[in-house]
Amino acid sequence: MKKISVAGIKENMLIAPDIYRMELELSEDINALPGQFVNVYLDDGAHLLPRPISICRAEDNRLTLVYRAVGVGTKIMAGLTEGDTLRVSDPLGNGFTLPESGTVLLVGGGVGVPPMLGTAIAAKAKGLNVIAAHGYRSELFLKEEFERVGQLLIATDDGSAGYHGTVVELLRSSDIPADTTVLSCGPKPMLKALVQYCEEKGLPVQVSLEERMGCGFGACVGCVCKLNQNGNIVQKRVCKDGPVFNGSEVIF
Repeated sequence: MKKISVAGIKENMLIAPDIYRMELELSEDINALPGQFVNVYLDDGAHLLPRPISICRAEDNRLTLVYRAVGVGTKIMAGLTEGDTLRVSDPLGNGFTLPESGTVLLVGGGVGVPPMLGTAIAAKAKGLNVIAAHGYRSELFLKEEFERVGQLLIATDDGSAGYHGTVVELLRSSDIPADTTVLSCGPKPMLKALVQYCEEKGLPVQVSLEERMGCGFGACVGCVCKLNQNGNIVQKRVCKDGPVFNGSEVIF
């Protein structure tokens, strides 16, 4: 049974326009798989539904969340400071499956970048060759953290850093090893283009889908996506059955 714990905020810092990094401390160690998320519950009396936030990094009893302050709920989160508390769930959903050997290519776009950091750290600990390729609007975040783990490729919409264009266009101009497994999180147009690229290159790809979630536990069926499994169209809940799926099966 998943539980909800009270976490103390150790840091809540603006690291890019509208992007915040929140460091939380819990009373017990966190057992999180790469690609999982947590539900964050606000105690303002007005927001009953939780905010699902991807886990950027989990180590011992410390939890790192990197999020964009875009709606009322996340803007409330952005206003919290050291010493405040939040209620958070245990890690939820199914995460990425790391290969036994070879190279992992971690492709992130926007707020799909943060969950790839914990994935990169887990992949390096397993002895895998780590390449990260990220697409940003303009200003970068978490760049130094990824550079400490492996090779980092960068694409920006405005050309202010790295490749001028999309991250998939960057990959098409890069030398990616043949033994690569691709893991990705980001906006659907990016994921759709990435899956097409992987099919052309014959690379296995897993994608983490971003959907609006009501409960985060699979009860409300508000985050359904469609998969094509051996010619059969099936519906899956992103929060419970995902958020990570076989990219070749997802119907975008």
